[in-house]
Amino acid sequence: MDATKKNEYAALLLGMVPETGTNVGNLTLRQQLRTEVSRRGDELTDQDYWTLRDSLIDEGVIAQGRGKGGSVHRVAIEAAPVPDGGAELVGQQEQPVAEPGRIAEANLYEPFHSAVKAGYVKENRIKRFISQITASQGRRATGGKWTRPDLTIVAVRSYQFTPGKRLEVITFEIKPDLDGALEGAYEALAHSAFAHRSYLAVDIRAYADQDDIPDDRIVQECTRHGVGYLTFSDPANYDTYEIVCTARLNEPDPYEVDNFIRTQINPEYQEELREHLQ
Repeated sequence: MDATKKNEYAALLLGMVPETGTNVGNLTLRQQLRTEVSRRGDELTDQDYWTLRDSLIDEGVIAQGRGKGGSVHRVAIEAAPVPDGGAELVGQQEQPVAEPGRIAEANLYEPFHSAVKAGYVKENRIKRFISQITASQGRRATGGKWTRPDLTIVAVRSYQFTPGKRLEVITFEIKPDLDGALEGAYEALAHSAFAHRSYLAVDIRAYADQDDIPDDRIVQECTRHGVGYLTFSDPANYDTYEIVCTARLNEPDPYEVDNFIRTQINPEYQEELREHLQ
């Protein structure tokens, strides 16, 4: 199958997958596509179908589902916000407005990212890595709220007595105070499906005048589930960061790791990762 027909039939296959997100079986799709291809005077082998299906999965527009013989479904693409003028704003996210006296979570992303690159990676002897704010991705399909960390580091590490290079995904779920931190702990836990280490990071500057920070339940849940918990009082200054609970090392399914990087990390960073892994 040449490149032109591959693109044509991949688009045809995608058109057969419901936009509602409903699963449709591989067998059904294969038969429908084979019928349509035959009308155009071509033949479709089983391997042709799998090649086309896999190319759509690799593009992040469909995902595997359950069912006999397997199935696929459309991956939801999050709509970008529409400004007052009515024109669609592509590739941008509406910045959340904080309540009076509270810090907007989105305002923490950039300084937190800079501090982590300046401090966390050096403290943990990470030399080859890429990092990206993965919270706001406009129209990119992300798979849902709890599958999208606020910040991601992908490190390529090597050890003295362990052969080869090891890829390690480290995620951070950032919260502006303790009010939403418990939910943040469970969000970070959900990231363990594709992350090797997951952290909850909480801004505690509002509790600077208190001797004891009321976070016992958060510490308990993070410890129980192996989620890392760190606090900071100045997002731009890593010297104010404290790792209260160290993240437990997970061994996620390599497919899920690969799928996360492929669908949520920018292409230029993916290329940089390939260079680190050579």
